[in-house]
Amino acid sequence: MKLLSVLEATTTHFTKHALPSPRLQAELLIAHALSLPRLSLYLQFERELTAPELEILRPLVRRRAAREPIQHITGTTSFSGLTLHCSPAALIPRPETELLIELANQMLQNQPPSLVIDVGTGTGAIPLALARRKPQHRYLGIDISPEALLLAKENSTQPLSAPPEGTEVDWKENDLLQNLAEPALLLTANLPYLTLEEIASAEPEVRHDPTLALDGGKDGLDLFRRLLPQAALIAPALLLECSPHQTAPLALLAQQSGYSQTAIHPDLTSRPRFVEARRDGRPCLLSHFA
Repeated sequence: MKLLSVLEATTTHFTKHALPSPRLQAELLIAHALSLPRLSLYLQFERELTAPELEILRPLVRRRAAREPIQHITGTTSFSGLTLHCSPAALIPRPETELLIELANQMLQNQPPSLVIDVGTGTGAIPLALARRKPQHRYLGIDISPEALLLAKENSTQPLSAPPEGTEVDWKENDLLQNLAEPALLLTANLPYLTLEEIASAEPEVRHDPTLALDGGKDGLDLFRRLLPQAALIAPALLLECSPHQTAPLALLAQQSGYSQTAIHPDLTSRPRFVEARRDGRPCLLSHFA
């Protein structure tokens, strides 16, 4: 069977199962099964796939049609210039979080070398991406899940995601900032912020992420309520990611914890997504929202 025919059949199969971007999903899976870059498929449409190649591909197609995330099937995802290993142990980094990296990069501009803490680090995506942009700082990724931290440590040793030589990136199993006292220049956090109702109604792929990385309590802000008083003791600046309907109440919670200046920043679809909070007298970045 020729590669183009396999691609077309897989695309049709994914369309029937209501997968988003079925052609792209089919290309990614076939490229993974054949150990090829995706764009190389276009140069091999007339290639006859062997029986062993088809045997590798078929179970992958079944898994994706059952709505298992493609990142779990291929084992990797692209994020902010990195290639990160993924598994069910941690939340798959989302494209919108790449904007958190850009905002944090601006907040760190012209700042002296210091500590940057990421709480709920999961795969280690945020500190590893920031380390590539601002290698002069030290980074600490914190998570309560030992399985997630093993994944973060693995990513910190891989050529396509490791920090620059000489940049210090450490990992710590901890419950938020409990018992941590070292001052930090900036604290980032993409904590669980979904309610149980939102988890239940989410796309099937989302429910493959660990519940520990999704469940934010009754209104999705339980962990932020615990984090903010802890953060106020050690970090003069925060950058937090949450759901669009949570940005205003989260900004208010930050103000109540002593962060007198707050700003709300948009995601890729221009929806409010990130809360910047400061108590160091420095102005927040220019916000698209009043």
